[in-house]
Amino acid sequence: FSTGRILRRSGFTGELRAVGTVLRDQLAFLHRVGFNSVDADDRVTPTTWAQALDEMSHAYQPSADGLSTIFDLRAARQRATA
Repeated sequence: FSTGRILRRSGFTGELRAVGTVLRDQLAFLHRVGFNSVDADDRVTPTTWAQALDEMSHAYQPSADGLSTIFDLRAARQRATA
């Protein structure tokens, strides 16, 4: 995870592939830090990958995907109501 994040923040735009045992609950996190390919066992199918990406709508940590964090959203809401 850390390597993917560092590479993406450094400007690497090529393929980042996770290889080995990848659990379903790790798929969205892999995507958030910049991995765009998985070479895992048969349990990780394209359908599984797509479903896992839709399971998280908010994040606590900033990452390579540009998704606003919970803290950013909270601060924006507070500014809007102030």
